[in-house]
Amino acid sequence: MDEENWKQKYLASLDNLEKQENKWQATEVLLKQGLTRVALAAQGLDVTLDDDLVLLRKTLRKDIDLQQLESVVSDLTQSVKRLDEHRGDKNAAHSPQELLTHWLDSLSFPAPLNARVKVLRQKIDATHNLDNMEAPLRELSELVNEVLQHENAVSQHVTQNNKRQEKPSSGFFSRLFGSDTRNATSEQAQAHVATDKPAAPQINEFCIQLLDTLSLPVELTDQVENLKDRFAEGLSDHSVAPALTAIANLISAMRRQMEEEKKELQTFLHQLGDNLKEIDQNLSGAQNSHKASMDSGREFDAVVHAHVQDIQSKVEAAPESSQLKQQIQGRLDAIRKHFEQYRETEETRQQQLEIQLAHLNSRVHGMENEGEKLRQRLQEKHEQAVRDPLTGLHNRLAYDERVMQEFARWKRYGQSMVLMMIDVDHFKHVNDTYGHKAGDKALVLIADQLRNHLRESDFLARFGGEEFVVLMPETDIASAVVAAEKLRAAVEKCQFHYQNTQISITFSAGLAQLRKNDNPESLFQRADKAMYCAKEAGRNQCLIEMSS
Repeated sequence: MDEENWKQKYLASLDNLEKQENKWQATEVLLKQGLTRVALAAQGLDVTLDDDLVLLRKTLRKDIDLQQLESVVSDLTQSVKRLDEHRGDKNAAHSPQELLTHWLDSLSFPAPLNARVKVLRQKIDATHNLDNMEAPLRELSELVNEVLQHENAVSQHVTQNNKRQEKPSSGFFSRLFGSDTRNATSEQAQAHVATDKPAAPQINEFCIQLLDTLSLPVELTDQVENLKDRFAEGLSDHSVAPALTAIANLISAMRRQMEEEKKELQTFLHQLGDNLKEIDQNLSGAQNSHKASMDSGREFDAVVHAHVQDIQSKVEAAPESSQLKQQIQGRLDAIRKHFEQYRETEETRQQQLEIQLAHLNSRVHGMENEGEKLRQRLQEKHEQAVRDPLTGLHNRLAYDERVMQEFARWKRYGQSMVLMMIDVDHFKHVNDTYGHKAGDKALVLIADQLRNHLRESDFLARFGGEEFVVLMPETDIASAVVAAEKLRAAVEKCQFHYQNTQISITFSAGLAQLRKNDNPESLFQRADKAMYCAKEAGRNQCLIEMSS
């Protein structure tokens, strides 16, 4: 009996193993077919990736060697990761306008809103300064609210079966930003494939990037950091519009501050006008006083001359000396009296003139002091406007000013100049892994290293995000490469720790030398292209522009 039971259990176990093996074989066939089709679909995106995909298909055609398959998948993973990082570098925006444009291009809004999205994109393209960014951001916030209203209306028609799904459907923006497409309808999936739009960043990452590209006053630094902390914690569907509105409010605060400064300047200019008017009145009074003094002097001279002439005629006509003495004495008394009157009048006039001049001098000194204070305030504001509040380096506005000055100097003297573009390697990984505060500290450390190893004549600026730009006047490309390698080595060797964790920091750089018929944009593009070549070549290196 025991033997019969054992035999039945053995046969049942064999049957179960056979069924399980058949199931595994079917699963293996399906996985092979799926992976082969994915490999074919991804063909042509990248040369290295194509080689890895060919090797994967060859491996799948024969009996699978787990060790070989593991090696192929590892190589494939590295190629996909490199391609993804390269796409991220290519999509990096240098300005809030570029970032918003790229973001809009990567999204799929409901059809009824497409016309408004197109108009909004045109407005963003026509925006040339930060002051005009507030309105597009608020319009985008309104679009987001309407998208949510549309989503809520659709959700009201969801059937009870959908509500009882094991996995709840993700929010609209998690699908919109490409983070979860499991619940997207086939129609939405087809539309997404058909449009072939670039990958969109997550909304919280996008908002942090947008804040990094804005050149806001140093007074708003605390508000910017608070917003970054909020965004880093993640944003739900219903907090997207308030997040965009908060960024628009920051720009609005900057505009209000600028308006206050303009009003302050207008008030000073108005006071300056009043002071100049008062000075003009004082000068007119002094001029009138001087004219009166001249007229009084001529009148006194005429009176004295008349008395002298009368004395002379009396002397000639007088018969007796006693009568002559009396007449002379009378005329001398008259002259003395006129002298006294003239002296008193002139003293009074002189006192009034001194008072006017003293008041005028006081007003002039006051204006000079006020003007000096205003000059200092304007200098401080300009210094703040051209400085990056995080690193203390010059910002993009300062770069735009300096590069025009260097081009003017180059056209006049013909001396060589090199532009170097620097981009921190794997900076997104630092932000994603350790948080944006760690990223900020890394940027500060890199900025210090660059600043300490450059010449005083070189110009260093944070161009945006994790990008820096260096202008090297009176430098040829060979000398610039030597300097760039010193910078790269200094950054690579610096010790960066965050929360007791050592983080490796490197950068890639591209260099371009000024050529005949160059302009600031063409020089920048060549250096930028060389920098991307450095990244594609493996990062942590400096490359020179390709000769053409």
